[in-house]
Amino acid sequence: MNIPEPEKRRVRVSSGTLPSTKISSLAACHPFCQQLDLVFPSDSRLSEALEKLETTYGRAKIKLSDILVLNDAAVFANPTGESDLLAVSANPLEEDAWCIDPRGRLTLSVSKDTYERLGLVGQKLPFKNHHERHAIDIPLQKNVESRTVRERQKTSLGLWDKRRESELGTEAAPWEMLYCWRGEPEANPFQASQLHRVQCKKKELQDVHLPVPSLSSREDLPSSSRSEPKGKSKDDEDLLDDWNRRIGSLFEWVGMACLGAQRLHVNDRVDPFVALYEPPQPSITHNITHLQWRGLLDHNFVKQVTETAISALQPPNSAIPFVSITCHALTSSPVSYIAYTATADGALQAPASVPARLPRPDGEDTWSLILERSSQDEGESEIEPIRWCLTESLGQWDARWG
Repeated sequence: MNIPEPEKRRVRVSSGTLPSTKISSLAACHPFCQQLDLVFPSDSRLSEALEKLETTYGRAKIKLSDILVLNDAAVFANPTGESDLLAVSANPLEEDAWCIDPRGRLTLSVSKDTYERLGLVGQKLPFKNHHERHAIDIPLQKNVESRTVRERQKTSLGLWDKRRESELGTEAAPWEMLYCWRGEPEANPFQASQLHRVQCKKKELQDVHLPVPSLSSREDLPSSSRSEPKGKSKDDEDLLDDWNRRIGSLFEWVGMACLGAQRLHVNDRVDPFVALYEPPQPSITHNITHLQWRGLLDHNFVKQVTETAISALQPPNSAIPFVSITCHALTSSPVSYIAYTATADGALQAPASVPARLPRPDGEDTWSLILERSSQDEGESEIEPIRWCLTESLGQWDARWG
């Protein structure tokens, strides 16, 4: 029996202390979130604060040509050039896909046949066996495109809509879509729109192995310094190996906690010939809380949840030792990552382009963040900053890391 090899995934780990532009821009850089998980030692005040947070998203239908027509009235892109709308095609059976991201840009990811019939200029995907697929970037801001180019785009999308009507029928031709709208529009421009309320689901795990994170930055290790000579000492290499193993075990624990794994329970008596799990050390026995939100989650909501967790870790708010936050991206979107940079005044500046990627429902794009509480020694006035460690996991056919 030929068992297919598992998909190749890439993982990056970074760490540091707050404040950090990487953490403050984390939610914005990953705009299309479909699941958010928080795990922390049970604390009634933090649970109450987080359970109050909820959001909504919509499911509707639309013709692509209507997007450009409606955009003439600045429905989607505001005067600053950003978009108050987050939208993505929602039918996994469609070969083509599209999205509108917070930069105010419509991105189409289309097959060879669709691309040749559209007649719009796009970029080939740089992936083996997917070279014939193209990504087409259409800015929605006013006066960015010439009138001639905009009219050509409207005509091309209009002809595409007509082809869909002739092939699929009038009822099935409009695109199924998911959307989040920051603020309430004066009138909903979509067809068959239905709003869905997203509230967190709560689960408590009793008497589990709770790790003591004791996060340290990898940059603090001797072997992490770029000024070190090529020949590193054996002790330095051992320190780095120990750090990697410990961080790996912490994120393994987070993943198992999100799954509600039986292995985490102190009284677990699993047959060692069937499964064996060693919790991170040191660890204590404690109860933990798992909160989960599912749906199309706006990046502002993800940021709000993250900031609520961070505020709970700052003395004298609580004695919670750490909080973990895990975000799963909606991988069927043509855009999954926007590399924002922070300006001198702290504002986020959007890049000129985004990494090429192949949209697919079974893709992988996840980040997981562990935040460790600030500490303050008795008699000391200075409070140590909150430490953080971030793991990002990426599947195939995504050019974010080359």
